Amino acid sequence: MAGKPIDMNKLRIVLKLYAQGKSKSFISDYLRLSRNTVKSISSSLLLYGSPLRI
Repeated sequence: MAGKPIDMNKLRIVLKLYAQGKSKSFISDYLRLSRNTVKSISSSLLLYGSPLRI
């Protein structure tokens, strides 16, 4: 669904799985998120770094 806010818990899981080297496709299938959502989260992680403790 377009514009639906992402749950903070899912956001943390996306970051954790991406840091472990999982593919964006795997993460989107695993968490039932769109690939574009995972892509935007991971690109912002690369752009801004990770200030969050995962």
